[in-house]
Amino acid sequence: MDWLLNLFQSIKTKISQWTSSDTPDVKSKQKVKQPLFNNDKKKTTEPNEISMMTEISDEQIQTNNLRSKYITTVKNPDHRVKKNENPEVIAKKYGVTTRALLAANNLDEQSAQKIQVGQVLKIPPSRRVKNVNNLSDIANAMGVSVDFIKKLKKAEDSAHLPEKSFHNTPYLDENGVKTIGIGHKVLPGDKTKLTNAEVCTLCAQDLLKAEEHLTLLLGGQKYYDRIPQALKESVLDLTFNKGVIDDDSFKGLIYCLKNCKWEAAVNKLTFNKSIKTGEEMSGLNKRRLFDISLATKMYGKNIPQSNINTAQHVYNRGVELLRAECQRKNLNFANQLAGYNQDVQSYFGNRLKLKLITK
Repeated sequence: MDWLLNLFQSIKTKISQWTSSDTPDVKSKQKVKQPLFNNDKKKTTEPNEISMMTEISDEQIQTNNLRSKYITTVKNPDHRVKKNENPEVIAKKYGVTTRALLAANNLDEQSAQKIQVGQVLKIPPSRRVKNVNNLSDIANAMGVSVDFIKKLKKAEDSAHLPEKSFHNTPYLDENGVKTIGIGHKVLPGDKTKLTNAEVCTLCAQDLLKAEEHLTLLLGGQKYYDRIPQALKESVLDLTFNKGVIDDDSFKGLIYCLKNCKWEAAVNKLTFNKSIKTGEEMSGLNKRRLFDISLATKMYGKNIPQSNINTAQHVYNRGVELLRAECQRKNLNFANQLAGYNQDVQSYFGNRLKLKLITK
């Protein structure tokens, strides 16, 4: 039995040697397996960039659920092109944006001009707001803050109406554009006498079109949903104010938004040229300061220096343009500047103290 015991001991020793010598080598050759799902939702960003969420937050999901109570989606039938119809006319008929119509049919602006009578076009679903009666309802329908909607109303209203009062009939805005409600440009066929609820519904519908436009430019709803709330309100106001943001000067902003470069996106909020004339306007500089003030709320009080520099540049240029406009229109520059500075200060409060020009 001694030989059997010795054999067993020898085998045991050998196994122990194999285990101790092979294990480190095996581990060194094995590849580290990556987890199938990455539970860390935060992505490392470039220097001076705040961290972002690569997935839609639970808060955003709850917001989207609330919005469904205020928005109806309508499925549209295909459309056969008739004589004298173009994409703009067809899009308006179904309540969709021209860009959405083109995207649904894989058309660009050049090929869209060649559509023929009898050609069948796909019409994307259209969204309509409902149950909107006041400013709070607009905010719920759009998934934004009530504070933003109140500030938007104030920014659009040169007459400084009380919060619960509205432009129920047409008026001329600062640029001489026939307007009604909250910044809605009056178009042929539009109603010219609205109730307060109709004003709010029209505003929500205009904002919804602006959101759809942004979503298409970004490449999908998921890109829009993950933008920080403050910045989202800012670019929504920009699109609402400008009407369209298709030209080349906006490509940088869209790139930054799509690639989650939030700080860089704020620095792109400098568009101050009139769509109608192509000229710079002091009022648009002031509106961009409003947008920058909205966007920089995502930082709290720790606003990046680059965003502060951008705001200061936009302000300085705005005052320069205001001075020239007052000379051209024979207006009192001191009085106009005082009002300009008051508005700018109200945008930022104590969060960002610009070096204001006083004379």
